[in-house]
Amino acid sequence: MTRFFTSLILACATSFVFGQNPTTLLKQAEAKLSGTRSAAEVSIRTVRPKWERTMDAKIWNEGMDKTMILITGPAREKGTVFLRNGDNVWHYVPGIKKVVALPAAMVQSWMGTDFTNDALINAGSLVEDYEHKLLGVVSVDGVPCYQIELVPKPEAAVVWGKVVTHISVKQTLQLRTEFFDEDDYLVTTLQASEIKNLGGQELPSKLTIIPADEEGFFTEMTYKKLDFNPTFSAGFFERSNMKLVQ
Repeated sequence: MTRFFTSLILACATSFVFGQNPTTLLKQAEAKLSGTRSAAEVSIRTVRPKWERTMDAKIWNEGMDKTMILITGPAREKGTVFLRNGDNVWHYVPGIKKVVALPAAMVQSWMGTDFTNDALINAGSLVEDYEHKLLGVVSVDGVPCYQIELVPKPEAAVVWGKVVTHISVKQTLQLRTEFFDEDDYLVTTLQASEIKNLGGQELPSKLTIIPADEEGFFTEMTYKKLDFNPTFSAGFFERSNMKLVQ
């Protein structure tokens, strides 16, 4: 019966899908996650075929161009800080008490996870950096979703050749996003799951990123707390605050 009703909903949704504006859908989905500012506490679990490890972190955002990430555990990485402010990106290494400048576009692994530096620190906007095309309505784990193809604008400083995202018809949540290289090969998939009340909104509490060519590899980030109305002191997102944030 569940499969029947899912098919029925898909058929009904498909009948009006092409009257929907993909840019509007993306704006609605991004607004639920981004907002003007946020403060979060997360757990990041990286799994490999023969081992796994977990880190804890605090993440602060203001708009689309300011992000601070503080590693709070385990002890070996505690105190490590990443900061993006506009086009500037820095990494504070507590062991040597030094701040290192990083390139703005970074596709390397972030802290040994399956997330890239670019994805967590310098995440571009799917609304601003890409052209959008609505492909139709498909099922993602039984949930009807708008399927939208995104191709980067010529002037956009992004690392992906194409992105395909899936936004739930009912709640306008991004439940799956696939990232392709310039040769149209799937590189990684980001899945959102376990919808809960976070910061007063119904949002996915777990994000899982799965590399396409590494069997048994994945990283999941679980939100423990999320506040969309934090108060930031003057100069919070400045390089001088990296050694002081806690």
